[in-house]
Amino acid sequence: MIKGTLPPYLKSGGRKMVEPTSEQLHWNQLRKQALLDEKVPDYCEVAKSQLGLHSTDYWTPYFSVWSRIGDFDAKDMYESLDSGRNLVRTHAFRTTIHVMHIDNLSMIINATGPSLFKACRTDKYRKVDVLTDKEIESMLSDVRDALREGPLGTSDLKKVVPEIGDHVRSALLMLMAHGEVVRAKAKHARSNLTSYALLSQWVDGFKLKIVDEQDAITTLIQHHIERFGPVTIDDIAWWLRLTKTVVKSAITSLGEEIVTLNFGNSQMYMGSSDFEITSSIEKPKDNLVWFLPYEDHFLKAFIDRSNFIDESIQPMVFPADRRHFWPSNPDVPQIMPSKGSRATGEVRPTIWLDGRVVGRWELDDDEKQKKVVTSIYAKDAMRHLNEIEDVRIDLEDFVNHRLLPISK
Repeated sequence: MIKGTLPPYLKSGGRKMVEPTSEQLHWNQLRKQALLDEKVPDYCEVAKSQLGLHSTDYWTPYFSVWSRIGDFDAKDMYESLDSGRNLVRTHAFRTTIHVMHIDNLSMIINATGPSLFKACRTDKYRKVDVLTDKEIESMLSDVRDALREGPLGTSDLKKVVPEIGDHVRSALLMLMAHGEVVRAKAKHARSNLTSYALLSQWVDGFKLKIVDEQDAITTLIQHHIERFGPVTIDDIAWWLRLTKTVVKSAITSLGEEIVTLNFGNSQMYMGSSDFEITSSIEKPKDNLVWFLPYEDHFLKAFIDRSNFIDESIQPMVFPADRRHFWPSNPDVPQIMPSKGSRATGEVRPTIWLDGRVVGRWELDDDEKQKKVVTSIYAKDAMRHLNEIEDVRIDLEDFVNHRLLPISK
């Protein structure tokens, strides 16, 4: 729960805004994730409203959608990604791969592309930093020319442009940063062995709108605050890989669009229109259970997730030991990872009860099918095992009947 005392606020014109409670702020964050009664109609709207669905595991976007709307046509979503229809997969927030709706693409690429390009251009590990600007541009030009003939995987690209060598990934990422290239066809729904295509050819009729970088950053920060707020300067700076100075400047320029909440010595921000909605929210009467996937975009929007995950549970969902990742040993070790690991490390699949993480789920093999295995860590959740089991069964059914058939 968000802690602190909220001061009264005034809207333009002097009308006093009703002050929401910390509990209402908490539930409103979950409402904006479509985890309460307000549901979006389909996977396209989930991707569009959430800005980006984390996709380091290629099944995660499907699970993120399922968590928010229930059973849906995963095959249609796969075909949309596999054909450039409505959705594309590319690198954006924190330079990480996401599934995004094409309507948001220009804004996101203009805001996140420069940071991604810089990260690739200065990459010491792949020795990109020693290349001259002329060598970089020549390399990118060769890749563009190769992709004009159609989508190519990295192996085929190396054959067409042999001189690119080990820099093939860096070249593709830099072109993605420019909004010129996206990931294209995959072997199946969970395969990360994709081809790459020119965005202008992959998405029929799409033309990237070039806008001022700072304007794009300000717009994206506003969307982030409206979708995930209340959030802190640290949350936004971490999410977008920006300096705190840039984030503060953007928030200041948004003026009355943003409301500032004071919590002791820290400040949080939310949309002013969202503020009034929050004041009318009531805690749901039913016991709500959600299964959010590995690296779901919601928890990744915050550098401090203690509002949703109790300190005692964090070692199990941010495991410092990789042997702890899979269901064979879901309850140990009880080692608290460092604050850095908790903030930037992987978030395992989580089980939520009434707005808080109470456990973890994983996928295990059961002969030809997948089995969803669970581990409950919160004692008060033990009284709700039947509700948790009902959702577990639904998820297992979705995996075996919707995802497995498109993942072979």
